[in-house]
Amino acid sequence: MVKRNNFTEDKNFFILNSMDDRVRIVDPKGKTVFINDVFKNASDKSLELKNYINENASFLMLQRNSTLSNTTMIEEKLIDDRYFSIKTSPIYNGDEFLGIIEVYRDITRESLMKIELFNNNRNMLDDVRFVKKIQSNILPKDNSYANLRLRSKYLPSDELSGDFFDIIKIDDNKYGIYIADIMGHGVKASIMTMFIKLTMNAILDKHPTFSPSEILFKLRDKFAKLGMESSQYFTAWLGVFDFSENKLTFSNAGHNCPPLLYSKSKDEVSFLLVSGRMISNIIEPDNYDEKMVKIEDGDRLLLFSDGAIEAKNEARKEYGLERLRDVYNREHDLEKTYKDIKKFTWGKQEDDLSLVEVEYKEI
Repeated sequence: MVKRNNFTEDKNFFILNSMDDRVRIVDPKGKTVFINDVFKNASDKSLELKNYINENASFLMLQRNSTLSNTTMIEEKLIDDRYFSIKTSPIYNGDEFLGIIEVYRDITRESLMKIELFNNNRNMLDDVRFVKKIQSNILPKDNSYANLRLRSKYLPSDELSGDFFDIIKIDDNKYGIYIADIMGHGVKASIMTMFIKLTMNAILDKHPTFSPSEILFKLRDKFAKLGMESSQYFTAWLGVFDFSENKLTFSNAGHNCPPLLYSKSKDEVSFLLVSGRMISNIIEPDNYDEKMVKIEDGDRLLLFSDGAIEAKNEARKEYGLERLRDVYNREHDLEKTYKDIKKFTWGKQEDDLSLVEVEYKEI
């Protein structure tokens, strides 16, 4: 605490002159009564700084007298192409108000770094939004595809998702549908979804007679040639509808979310279970098993990612396969099933969530 009004005579003020920061003191009338050497040298060279000092002193005292506050204020200002953090504090001798002390700290380097970081983050967010738009646009739209009517719920937990699904025309009587779940989220997972889409399209275009098992083997071979690190992998379930024979043939590459098939004639659902290892560079699969089921008019297939069955409520209990099966058995409707998941979790979502429903219609 300063104990006299004559600041310039206080022997302790040599400390302020030795500071690298710019310091000044303003008396109760708004007059600058002390300015340290660093500040004086700077103001002698800068008309902008000198004008700011003169204008700001009166403003500070007006503000001080109107608020009668003991509050220390901190603000940032750009003065003479330099960024300053300005700390303003009242000075008292007991109850007597003696004036205000200001400390100007040059934070130009830190401010420029923050601006650069902000711009880099903004550019990165722009890139992420661009990739997100592409990822969303390459998903199949809810629509009819020959004998199939597709509906979906695609809810990334982050800006970019590791879930992906697609429906592909093989020929007039055959359509393929698959769902894939890539390890992780973000840009890497998003780019991998695009690799899967392009590769699956290329495989089916070149090898339209391939079975689901052969398609998954080919997909794994293409992935292996990328030379990805061992921590990168994905799972996939693939089914091929054959309208001419009313059948669905399917294989699984480690996808631990076996689709549900609702039989309209039996009014019941069943899991389409088949074994197969995930697609990675860690373990080379020796075989992808393959199964076939007959399908009828009105049957529905529900594909889903682990974000559905691993969704948790407030007690950290998972939604689970059994509940999903029971709800879909009762409702056999994608929208109602999704609403039940949302109700279970109170609308909270921790992982990517995908639900894809395909209804088969005989034409």
